[in-house]
Amino acid sequence: MLKKILSPKFIAGSIRFWLGFMLLSAGVTKLFHGNFIQLIGPPWLIEELAKYQLGLYAEFVAYSQIIIGFCLLVKRFATIGAVMAIPMFLNILMVTISQHWQGTPYVVAFLLLCNMYLLVFDFQRLKYLFIDDSILVPEGKIQRKNLQLDLLYLFGLGLILVGVGIYRFSEPAAIIMAYLGLAWFVGVFGWQKITKKQ
Repeated sequence: MLKKILSPKFIAGSIRFWLGFMLLSAGVTKLFHGNFIQLIGPPWLIEELAKYQLGLYAEFVAYSQIIIGFCLLVKRFATIGAVMAIPMFLNILMVTISQHWQGTPYVVAFLLLCNMYLLVFDFQRLKYLFIDDSILVPEGKIQRKNLQLDLLYLFGLGLILVGVGIYRFSEPAAIIMAYLGLAWFVGVFGWQKITKKQ
């Protein structure tokens, strides 16, 4: 059991899930002004940066966190999520440094390091980006054995984004939609594990 927990695959999977859920919830929390699960990040970021005419930028960061968090949570899109997270974490790091937030830059730097571990773990998928000769890149069609599973996960993301979109009109309905999206993720993940065992 200890050997499995200390394996690179288990560590990468744990980091991926942790970062994914944290980012997704942080993005929704910012757009819901604190009325959601808050694991990290100030829920008042949009209002704070709006003082410097950066409110739209803060909203963009929040939406990016939702999309990147989703990608990290879904194994199929995890490598893309880890790549997209690098510029996002660097942007957040620069904001926290420029605003002189105590301690926060260290937390963001740690998250960036965790994300770098994911990229190192997925190097076999990424190494073709560094090859000069395209002949060396293996040819093959993009295949997905279970497109239905991808669509089910995307439906959960859609529920969350709809919730974010209707927040200004109906706060309770928006919060319910966001929680339904998270519950949908859990349900699809559980269904995936059960069908895989069968």
